[in-house]
Amino acid sequence: LFIINKPSSLITMVPKEPPESKFTQHAQPKHAVVMVLGDLGRSPRMQYHALSLLEHGHYVTLIGYAGEDLISPLQKASAPLDLASNNDDQSSKASSSYQGNFHVLRMKPYQPPRTNILHRLFYYPLRLASLLFCVIHTLWVQLHQVPHTKTPVDVMLVQNPPSVPTLMLGYLFCLWQGIKTRGRRPRFVIDWHNLGFSMFESSTQRTLAKFYERVVGPLADAHLCVTHAMEVWLGENFDVHGKRVRVLYDK
Repeated sequence: LFIINKPSSLITMVPKEPPESKFTQHAQPKHAVVMVLGDLGRSPRMQYHALSLLEHGHYVTLIGYAGEDLISPLQKASAPLDLASNNDDQSSKASSSYQGNFHVLRMKPYQPPRTNILHRLFYYPLRLASLLFCVIHTLWVQLHQVPHTKTPVDVMLVQNPPSVPTLMLGYLFCLWQGIKTRGRRPRFVIDWHNLGFSMFESSTQRTLAKFYERVVGPLADAHLCVTHAMEVWLGENFDVHGKRVRVLYDK
C-alpha cells in the first residue's frame, strides 16, 4: 500500500499507482497532510515525519495547535524565500529548497475552564465542539487556501492520541476527497504513540473512547507504532495487524 523508505528514521509514504497507470512511481511530488491535535512545537516525531517527506521531494501541510516554535529546518522551510536566501549556511540552503513545498496551519481551540462543578460538567462537550470546529474548518476550508493544494492530498498522517475527534474526521476527510476527485482517495495513516482512551479519567469515558477507537482505528490504510509492544497490543485488541502495521522507533 505504501512505500516506506528508511524505516529507522521514517518515511516516504506514497500511494502506489494502479498497475494500469501510465505514470511511474514518484513521477511527480505527492501531497501529504501531517496532523496532530497538540502543540506542533511539542510534537518532534510528527515534525520529523514532515521533514523526511520534504527531503523526499513531496509537498507537506503540517496541521496542529499554535504554540512553541518548530524545529529549525521546518522554521526555515516555512520562512519567506527572501529571508531564507539571506542565510548562506548549508542547512539554510537545504531548507530553502523546500520553499513552496511546506505550509503550516495552526489551530487555537477553545479551552473551557474547570474551576467549578458546572464548568467541569460541560468541559468535555464544549471542548469537543471546539475541536470539531477547528479541525473541520482547517481541513475543509483553510487547507484549500495553501498554494500547493492544487496537488490533491495523497496521504493523511495523524497522531494518536488524541483519537477524539482526530481519527474520525481524518477518515471522513479522506472519504470526501475520494468522492470529490472521483475515486482518488487519500490514504489514511495513524501513528500510534499511545492509546487515546487511556487519556480519559472515568471508567465510562474510557469504555466509550475505547469502543470508538476500536471501531475507527482499523479503518486506516496503514499504521505506525512506536514500539513492538504497541504493535502486538493493536493486533490482539483492535484487529490491526499484518503488512499494514510497521514499528517505527523514535531516534
